[in-house]
Amino acid sequence: MRRLVFMALNLATACSDALEQKSSAGQVIAVVNANDRTLSVISATDFTVTTRSWQTGGATPRTIDGRGHVFVVPLGGADAVGVSLFFTCPPGALSLCVRSDYALPLAAGSGATGVAIQDDSIAWVANPDLNTVTRLNYYSGDTTSVAVGIHPQAVAIVGTRVFVVNGNLTGATPAGPSWLTSFDCCGVRTTDSIPLTGANAQFAVVGGDSLLYVIAAGHAGDADGKLSIVDPPARTELAVLNGLGERPGALAFHPTGSRLLIASRTEGILEVNTSIRAITRGTGNGIKPAAHGVTGLAIDLRGRVYAVDAAVSATPEFCAVGGGVVHVLTAPPDYREIHTAMVGCGPTTAAVAATQ
Repeated sequence: MRRLVFMALNLATACSDALEQKSSAGQVIAVVNANDRTLSVISATDFTVTTRSWQTGGATPRTIDGRGHVFVVPLGGADAVGVSLFFTCPPGALSLCVRSDYALPLAAGSGATGVAIQDDSIAWVANPDLNTVTRLNYYSGDTTSVAVGIHPQAVAIVGTRVFVVNGNLTGATPAGPSWLTSFDCCGVRTTDSIPLTGANAQFAVVGGDSLLYVIAAGHAGDADGKLSIVDPPARTELAVLNGLGERPGALAFHPTGSRLLIASRTEGILEVNTSIRAITRGTGNGIKPAAHGVTGLAIDLRGRVYAVDAAVSATPEFCAVGGGVVHVLTAPPDYREIHTAMVGCGPTTAAVAATQ
């Protein structure tokens, strides 16, 4: 239906006008700060920044997912998950849930990295050091784990099916092509595998076309990053786009047309037109806020892009006097910077949720 409406308008202005009519009031963008183990929360209304923390020693947070009024952050070396709530917990929830920020333990040695929120109580967390994925009730802390492939690094959910991105790493080195493990979230969990072409698959997002887009970072120094396009019902890789350069990162689907935005430390923001399956902003042509690369992306209801700056130093000396930077940009294709938000030290990825 949305595409039919856009076709009836002048495409040069319709997307921008439609986005401007949407209010981002109440939306917040959370940015994971790896070095100081905190969450910076940016208001999409006035761009003010607040800080949240789970007070968990040994945490190495790098990924995040947001849905409704909650953010869930795998805490890596802490073998735990951080939960940040923006509402009052439902009656009967675990007593710790009355707090706005708390950590829930996972199995020892999980190395939790990668998460997808299924609904208003359940999230799935990848455990790369155990080759499992955990179904977590982020109120009660109850867990159930499912064996998957080698070194899972991300999770995505399409309908009632869970897709786990297996990086297939030995240490930090790809041992071969990556693949997806999939199973039904809520019934008999019989797993199957979907081979991928690229190596070191790390991120996945569901597009507006209900296809699954998977980033394979490739081999360090080889500039062989790829994008796999997967058909979830058919459970097959439909297409592969090469030319994403050195270790592309997190990705986000933009509501203006068929734009898939990809973060790149070296290239800034890359773009893929999903309707024609072509890279429209590739290596050498990325959007680089302040001439810097980007580690994470989030998009608010007005289509504004929040680009996490990759160039800010993460040394202890720098953290003592400053922090990370998030550039707030207008919707593509303009990408005009309208605000710079200061966040914590070592920012990585970002996600969107809402306050009550």
